[in-house]
Amino acid sequence: MKLTRLLTMVAVFAMATSTVFAQSKLIRSSNLMKAYPAEKCVDPFPDAPVDPTSVNPVNVQIPVSFRSGTEYPIGSTTYDLQSNNSVDDRISRGPNGEIYGAWTMSLTQDYGDRGSGYNKTTDGAWGDQPTARVESVRIGWPSHVVTASGTEMLISHAGAPAVHVARREAGSDTWSEYDIPSDILPGNGGPGILWPRATASGENVHVIAISYPIANGGSEYAGVDGHPLYYRSTDGGVTWDKVDIILPGLDSTSINSGTADGYAIDSRGNTVAVLFTEGWSDVILMKSEDNGETWTKTVLNDFPLDRYVIDAGYTYEDLPPFDEAAGQPDSLAILSNDEAGAVIIDNDGMVHAFWGRMWVQDDDLTDGNSSYYPGTGGLQYWNETYGPDSSRTIVDVLDVNGNDTLDIASTDNIALYYASLTGQPNAGVDATGNIYLAYTNVMETDQYLNIEDNQHYRHVFVTASTDGGETWVDPYDIINPDVVFEPDLVDFYEAVFPSVTSNVGATIDLVYQQDFRPGLSVRGDSDPIETNFINHVSLTPEQLGVVKTEETVLPEYFQLEVQPNPANDEALVSFELDNNAQYNLSLLNIMGQKVADIETAKGFVTNQVRVNVSNLKPGMYLLRLQSENKVAVAKLMVQ
Repeated sequence: MKLTRLLTMVAVFAMATSTVFAQSKLIRSSNLMKAYPAEKCVDPFPDAPVDPTSVNPVNVQIPVSFRSGTEYPIGSTTYDLQSNNSVDDRISRGPNGEIYGAWTMSLTQDYGDRGSGYNKTTDGAWGDQPTARVESVRIGWPSHVVTASGTEMLISHAGAPAVHVARREAGSDTWSEYDIPSDILPGNGGPGILWPRATASGENVHVIAISYPIANGGSEYAGVDGHPLYYRSTDGGVTWDKVDIILPGLDSTSINSGTADGYAIDSRGNTVAVLFTEGWSDVILMKSEDNGETWTKTVLNDFPLDRYVIDAGYTYEDLPPFDEAAGQPDSLAILSNDEAGAVIIDNDGMVHAFWGRMWVQDDDLTDGNSSYYPGTGGLQYWNETYGPDSSRTIVDVLDVNGNDTLDIASTDNIALYYASLTGQPNAGVDATGNIYLAYTNVMETDQYLNIEDNQHYRHVFVTASTDGGETWVDPYDIINPDVVFEPDLVDFYEAVFPSVTSNVGATIDLVYQQDFRPGLSVRGDSDPIETNFINHVSLTPEQLGVVKTEETVLPEYFQLEVQPNPANDEALVSFELDNNAQYNLSLLNIMGQKVADIETAKGFVTNQVRVNVSNLKPGMYLLRLQSENKVAVAKLMVQ
């Protein structure tokens, strides 16, 4: 049996009562760094337990006072697993500023009605909470996307197993439904496809999913168990011109398997980014700058065992040197990821990636499973200026009482989400390039210990970077009396699965799932089935400590004018500045995404700049003029 430990170092570690993580001051008890069996993909079509029990009545609304006014419950669900790993895009900001929210919803105790819960704002107000799923068939784990024209799509999986689409065009009240075409559906002799993630830019829709894994009743595809596959539509979901695409570099030459929701996707303009996070593999970024035609691969975290197969065995000599300072819990433990990642593309086309830090281990070579360390914390961050295998930790667990110790007694006190103590990241970027990151944080101290389960609550935190990821503001706990809709219950909130609009507007809008008990009923602890709330929160940059350095002014401030408007060939932009003032003129689409940098120069009192619009698709655009720390925006209609 190929299994060896570095006994001397392990003995030293075992005698220690605590250890200190690199990049973290919090001392961990040795009881907190114990291995726990991992769990791979859950049943994609699970049924509830026979004769389920429930502590709280299902579908009974609790009294809500709305004393804060910042948070609003947009729906509820008894099915509480919004993702196995990476959180999908469950909230979108539309072309006219509307906010859309979607989630996996059931309102029964047998999950027979499982489908997409959906709500949207009209004139800034959310609609009534839904009482039925969107789809005509049972689905799971929807991503919501909206195109530049306002077409909405809910992309999930159905029981074929296939990737299912519910679609409606702007102004319509009717959803149409279909499955994305695929040559590997069971009817075509293949294993089927599951667990999609989706993104949209312009009228382009991009999807990443995996083939049906062996453990769930599927089969290996093209040499990979749970093979990542790429799909594309260039006409807002009317047709799909790329299906079942194996991305070069994300294939059997690099990986053995993929796990449910162990990937994330984003797009901006013609740039598409796919982040692959599997605990026993490299963290891999696939990037396309030509709308999914060609791809480049970058390894963001190099896993030391290439294409490792569980139970194959390895020794400490196969791994990097033992790193006690980094909190390595065992000589066979490997620093990896927790399979929950996020990826975002900024306005300049640069990719930013996030994932939870995690130690993994395979020391029982007979059980067909591996282990992970629930007491691991730390969110990893990477962007394209770093180069391969060069991520950094940007946040770790909050030291609630300031005693430099992580006051969680043992792994038994951590609810089973199979994630880092700082996990489930999800990110967005605004028009000025500020990056906003939401994630979950396990709350230490007895103040946040649920006495019924003896487990610590999780809260949702948000941090931000105003300098392209170089520095990050202190994380802001959104579970506080100024935000939540029931301030008296702050100490009893379980807040998980945050999702942020990828195109952040004047406010940072996110949704998350909330109940009053740590853990899940569908997975992990298998808690009693209870009502969970899907809450929307709207934050200002100032709440996060982001100080805006640019003041938004009316176009009249610069005498900013565009003629002709509408334009179909060329537009003349005129504006006035202080003589020799530096300015930047750029073109954005209606969703605030940069289309082109038009000009950066030192201006005159009166300025005129010609803008070629002949190659632009018809529609509304924005001309953004920045000078003297002031920004003005004018609309431009292209015919």
